[in-house]
Amino acid sequence: GKTAFVTLQEANGIGIFDLTTNSFSEVVGLGAKDFSLFANHIDPSDEDTKANPKIELRSVAAKGLYQPDGIASYQASGQTYLVMANEGDTREDEDDKARAGLGGDLKRLNISTTDSTPGDLYAFGARSFSIRDASGNLVFDSGNELEAAAIALGIYDDKRSDDKGVEPEGIELYEINGFVLAFVGLERTKKSAVAVYDVTDPVHAKYLTMIVGEGDVSPEGLEAFRMNGVNYLAVANEDSKTTSLFRFNVVPEPGSIALSMLGLGLLASMRLRRKRV
Repeated sequence: GKTAFVTLQEANGIGIFDLTTNSFSEVVGLGAKDFSLFANHIDPSDEDTKANPKIELRSVAAKGLYQPDGIASYQASGQTYLVMANEGDTREDEDDKARAGLGGDLKRLNISTTDSTPGDLYAFGARSFSIRDASGNLVFDSGNELEAAAIALGIYDDKRSDDKGVEPEGIELYEINGFVLAFVGLERTKKSAVAVYDVTDPVHAKYLTMIVGEGDVSPEGLEAFRMNGVNYLAVANEDSKTTSLFRFNVVPEPGSIALSMLGLGLLASMRLRRKRV
């Protein structure tokens, strides 16, 4: 209750604000993510489907600046952890953005002209969500799980591949029956998509499911709450101008003894009610 954490998106950092002195005590740079590593592979081209109808994540000789947008915090084992949606962003005039213009997979990828040098390229965003400790040290990153899930569900938008991919933007945390769930809104998919993770153990966060809103596009704001004994997730969708309300509950699974097994059933009974505005 004495510290606030503020994402500094375009600066690829977070500000640590002391609420007792009303001043910033530190600004922490967040570094970059190596897209050449297997768990971090991306689709760097928006023209894949012209030659090959199969969208594939692959090794790319570039790094991604985390540049988080949404942020939330929670406690685990007495420690504070920060959960961030690594959307990425350019300057308003986009004068800091250009295509890499190199051969193969580096032809179409948009990179930061401010940060990149020949042989050392930096793109905008990490196409993931991360968990960091209160000092800004990385303890977990979802790698390419968000994009892989979107591809598997047929909602990945290849037109965004050269830019920032699925663009994780919003974060909402919700505690239920001793578990902490993270809802991660993906702004750039063909349908509204919210990834759900069990982040109870911040170092070993687990992907559970993807909530897909039929008729909805571009989730912007997320809010989880409980009313009359029922758990809800409200999602405000920017492009479709709709608000969706999801109901979810814990579903017991016979023989479940591990957290991951129990987690697979957490959202099995989800239902949707939608109100267009």
